[in-house]
Amino acid sequence: MYETSVFETVGWEWQYTPFTPILLAAGSIMASIGVYAWQNREVTGASSFAALMVGTALWAITYAFQLAGANEAMIGFWADANHVGVTIVPVAWFCFTLQFAARDRWLNRRTILGLSVVPAVYLLLVSTNRYHHLVREPIETKHVADGTLVVSQHEFGIAFWAHAAYSYTLMAVGVLVLTHLLFWSPRVYRRQVGLLIVGAAIAGATNVLYHAGFGPLPYVDLTAFSFTISGFLFFLAIYHYRLFDLTPVARSLIVDTLQDGMIVLNTDDRVVDINESAGRLLAVDPDDVIGDPFESLFPDDGTFVDPTRYDPTERTDGGVTTDPDSTTEPSSETGRTTVPPPLLEFPSSEESVDVGPSVSSTPTDESSPNEAEFVVGRGATRRHLRLTSTPVRGVGDDLLGRSIVVRDVTETRRLQAEVEETLERLRRSNAELESFAGVVSHDLREPLRTIEQSLSIVEPNADELDPEHAEFVRVARENAQRAQRMIADLLAYSKIERETNEFGPVDCDRLVTEVLDGLRFEIDDRNATVDVDELPTVHGVDHLLRRLFQNLLANALEYSGDEPPEITVSGERNGSTWVFTVQDSGVGIAPEYADRVFDLFERGDRTSDGGGTGMGLAICEKIVAIHDGRIDVDSTPGVGTSITFEIPIEPPTE
Repeated sequence: MYETSVFETVGWEWQYTPFTPILLAAGSIMASIGVYAWQNREVTGASSFAALMVGTALWAITYAFQLAGANEAMIGFWADANHVGVTIVPVAWFCFTLQFAARDRWLNRRTILGLSVVPAVYLLLVSTNRYHHLVREPIETKHVADGTLVVSQHEFGIAFWAHAAYSYTLMAVGVLVLTHLLFWSPRVYRRQVGLLIVGAAIAGATNVLYHAGFGPLPYVDLTAFSFTISGFLFFLAIYHYRLFDLTPVARSLIVDTLQDGMIVLNTDDRVVDINESAGRLLAVDPDDVIGDPFESLFPDDGTFVDPTRYDPTERTDGGVTTDPDSTTEPSSETGRTTVPPPLLEFPSSEESVDVGPSVSSTPTDESSPNEAEFVVGRGATRRHLRLTSTPVRGVGDDLLGRSIVVRDVTETRRLQAEVEETLERLRRSNAELESFAGVVSHDLREPLRTIEQSLSIVEPNADELDPEHAEFVRVARENAQRAQRMIADLLAYSKIERETNEFGPVDCDRLVTEVLDGLRFEIDDRNATVDVDELPTVHGVDHLLRRLFQNLLANALEYSGDEPPEITVSGERNGSTWVFTVQDSGVGIAPEYADRVFDLFERGDRTSDGGGTGMGLAICEKIVAIHDGRIDVDSTPGVGTSITFEIPIEPPTE
């Protein structure tokens, strides 16, 4: 039996029933969920869901006060107020389901206002019902439960039933949209969608049964009570299955627009989801392969290969082939291409990385065994598809399935083949150059040496020749010597990168001192002054840096002009580099030649001395490049030349 007490406040008579706290609790739950949804309103569908929860909260709370009324005045007021929530729920539900399922292309402010016209007209009729009774007949009260409970008794009008039909239609369409979503969604989405459908179905079915006269308590509409169950289910969808973090709409907007293919498998290796890119890459219709075995996606004439054993240099029929030992042939029993087992192996849960309360994934990298490559087609139509698989785990490390990323790496493989071919050509060219260098070293230097030696025998007796022929002998010998130096420099230039260049600490103070000792005769002969600042220890190749300073200092002496040369060598730190400068007071370089002094055989028109080969600065530039540095020249004709080079303080990258 229900206990009641009745008192009057501003014409209202109240009664206390066990229904009231239950409904107030249900309303509070729905309102709390609505507040949370509103805090996530930047997520598609969250605003509509918040409106839905607010509508159900108003429905439950106003109905709680309606049941607490014990006279026509109070019951009538709260019955009218109850219609506010009743009109909000269907429209909000309809909008939410469309947004959640990514079917909201036409859903905008104008269409939402259009959907709200019927509820607005209905609320206007509710507020003026006393004049036309289109919503309901006047309320009468009756006592039930042995006279301990006062309830309302009235007949609904045509406006009520018209609005009910409109509301049921919107609710039904929303349920159908989610039901369709349920069938094609991956398993991780189905739990969310299922909870939403069940929660809505419970409330909707309860309302229909009440108005059809089949409710267990004919004098109490249990729809608002069902919101307690619906609220719990919606709570699970939001907090446990992350409704606003893992939505099919996100899947539609993100997964379907990926250039890479995405396939989701269940634990039986059957396809539960596949995006448009994967369908295009595998030449299948995504709608037709849902539920099919993963192996059925691949053409029978294709081959799986191990990407770690791929050899892009082998070709067949104009296409790139692979190591035959790394391929997987079609199954002899099914005639179907067999997926390599490592691609579908499921690592232990310890190998997974948690990415949320409901889903986790296992990362892979380029060397992961959970990779394979599928090669299909021949010649110009040959395609290479790289597949990377990742296990997906749910709550409690339950294995939900596996996601497969499919990438078209055909262009990458083609470029790799071209790079390998280019490298092979370079290797052959280097080998030919080395062979040529050997020929030059032996077949050219030896005759030149013989010529130079023969001329050196003739030259002391040049006074026996007429002046013209004596000059011919002198010039011929100098040119023979210059040709030998040029060949030596050319060989040195070609060997720089092929020599064993071991980087290590190099004391530049020691190095320059040793170079100057080797140039002591030239320094004394030209009466040169050489000032050397304190130089740092750098990370470099000793013999290359020695040649670098040797060439720069020899150039400074060679192109000194008629005056005794003044040469300065300095080195200092500038940020992350060492900066060295070799400055002289020689003849300088004309501006039009300054940009070409580092080219092979370019002498900068420094014709005061004909002994140069035009190779010295080219060798310097190559040495600096090996050290990941740069070299520049600043020269003024008649004043001198300053050559600056920089090398990193840190060792160069491999």
